[in-house]
Amino acid sequence: MTPTTMDIKPTIEEKMADSLRQIVTLQNEKEQAEKNHEKELDDIFAEVLTVIDTFQKSEAIIKERGLDQEENASKAIKRLLNAKKKALSVLEKFNVKKIEFDSGMVDDDLCTTVETEPDASRKNGEIISIEKDGYTRNGHLIRRAEVVIVKN
Repeated sequence: MTPTTMDIKPTIEEKMADSLRQIVTLQNEKEQAEKNHEKELDDIFAEVLTVIDTFQKSEAIIKERGLDQEENASKAIKRLLNAKKKALSVLEKFNVKKIEFDSGMVDDDLCTTVETEPDASRKNGEIISIEKDGYTRNGHLIRRAEVVIVKN
């Protein structure tokens, strides 16, 4: 006795449903793997940012102390800071961007207020200084900026 279409149809439908479930499972696993990969990249870039922070702190100290005034020291410092420039260019290549506060106002989604100061001549929430730069990559936050703002 040969199977009829009616006998085979449920088996085919079961196999198709099983195949569709497997496809959905594989798609979900692929999406999760991509998210994990992006998170790992963000973590790596966040570590690179700590190196750039060190360069920026050192650069500020050098300028504060006037160590960049002597010609030979100035040349050596510029050569040393080339590493910072190269690190920044690597970040740029991977779409890591420094957060800019064009309005000059605090944005709680992008920064953390580390200190407040009164200033009657300025608006509440106006950024006085950026203590640590914040960064995004592909439109999502890698690291919040740390800012000092006006609070009257």
